[in-house]
Amino acid sequence: MKVQSSGLIIGISIGVVIGVLLAVFALLCLRYHRRHSQIGISTSRRAGTISIRSKGGDPCTELSDSSVCTESSKTSKQNGMPLWLGFGGPRKSNVVSASGILEYSYRDLQKATCNFTTLIGQGAFGPVYRAQMSTGETVAVKVLATDSRQGEKEFQSEVMLLGRLHHRNLVNLVGYCAEKGQHMLIYVYMSNGSLASHLYGENHEPLSWGLRVQIALDVARGLEYLHDGAIPPVIHRDIKSSNILLDTSMRARVADFGLSREEWSTNMHPTYGGLSGRNPQQGLMEYVELAAMNTEGKKVVCEEIVDSRLEGKFDEQELNDVAGLAYKCVKRAPRKRPSMRDIVPVLSRIVKSRHNRKQHRHSLSATPDEVTAYGDLPDHRSPLSEHLRVESMDSAVDTYEV
Repeated sequence: MKVQSSGLIIGISIGVVIGVLLAVFALLCLRYHRRHSQIGISTSRRAGTISIRSKGGDPCTELSDSSVCTESSKTSKQNGMPLWLGFGGPRKSNVVSASGILEYSYRDLQKATCNFTTLIGQGAFGPVYRAQMSTGETVAVKVLATDSRQGEKEFQSEVMLLGRLHHRNLVNLVGYCAEKGQHMLIYVYMSNGSLASHLYGENHEPLSWGLRVQIALDVARGLEYLHDGAIPPVIHRDIKSSNILLDTSMRARVADFGLSREEWSTNMHPTYGGLSGRNPQQGLMEYVELAAMNTEGKKVVCEEIVDSRLEGKFDEQELNDVAGLAYKCVKRAPRKRPSMRDIVPVLSRIVKSRHNRKQHRHSLSATPDEVTAYGDLPDHRSPLSEHLRVESMDSAVDTYEV
């Protein structure tokens, strides 16, 4: 009996120990599973790429005829760990972890800007320098002013926004620096400067009328993406010619998101000047209104409103079309103003019509021998290839020289 009792006690003890170990193991597995589930949920909520308003469609064709450029994000790593922004809190570091923006060292930027002497502009929150990196890459470095009361906030906003927004008509953010008490933003360098320097500067040739219309279309496409392509919508609120930069091909890109807002605030009261919140230049409203009206004095108004440096080299009908759009954009009732989604197709048609007229003039100027030579060539194009050619013309019309 004693032997049986001892065996029973030992068996019960072993069973209890095994049960406790199994319970502890199950508890650890449960906690591990919950922790990783929470990390996955929080990561998905903080996904760096802004969604596009589409339901299974191609984002490159969703916004009128604009192209939404999707670029693969790059994450700079050191010892296998991502480089975070030195904000000091987990929420702030997640801004860069989600967007995967490269970190530049202060020493490298100091050397690339010749100790910050290559000044190319003065922004709302600090100076902008041209930097020639050791890799041969040229970038623009925006140094946030240390005395700016909103410098920290704007730095976080720009890093988070520009790291996720990608469009061919927006200036792309390629990196940041947060060292020695300095906050810097590194942008793609726009070699042709700002639109303001070409409109008002004396060191540039006057922009042609066709190029001005193309620039207006580029800006409209960039704003259309911010308003209708990004979720939530982004309001720039500081659109002006100095915040529109031109690349090597003279294509326009919207820059400076220091005053961006990711929400349509109900407390904002629309004013003349639209997104910039400024009043129109004295007398400009009258000029726009008169130019938009088809009256007998139309030519006189055109001469007053058009840049004198164009020397009359503009299309009067296109001028009235653009003036009509401008007039609608400054309507007193905000609901009567067209959206950028409405503006883009109109400007696209103007650019396309200009290209078609140019091609027509070129065909008329061809010699009879050239026409005969091309006319004798057999046409081997299939209906499918012709259809693809027409579609290609429609999608690429904005790339032609204007």
